[in-house]
Amino acid sequence: MPSAFSVRAMPLAGSRGAVRLSLGPWEPLLRLHHALAKAGSSAGLAPKKPTSAFRPHLSLAYNNRRRPAAPVVEAVSGLRALPAVELSVSAAQLVELRREGRTYRWDVRKTIPLG
Repeated sequence: MPSAFSVRAMPLAGSRGAVRLSLGPWEPLLRLHHALAKAGSSAGLAPKKPTSAFRPHLSLAYNNRRRPAAPVVEAVSGLRALPAVELSVSAAQLVELRREGRTYRWDVRKTIPLG
């Protein structure tokens, strides 16, 4: 498992589906994704997407109905000038994710400290 690392949460972005922060640098997040995907494959869990398709981000909110992107982008545009925030990543949580109606819910099944 990769060692603990830090990333920066960068400008807020909006889309028709969500409001999110981009994360960077990508390299440590891609290494972690690859290690978790490899461990899952060893346990018989096929990854839904390869690491090459992974786009690191931190979702803050999801739209629970169809809507055009423009109003969401406009609503968060004034926040894009905020400075980046440093985040420490010292563990990975394996979760059981499910959708209940229009809401995502999850239960933490295992926390894995990063070395």
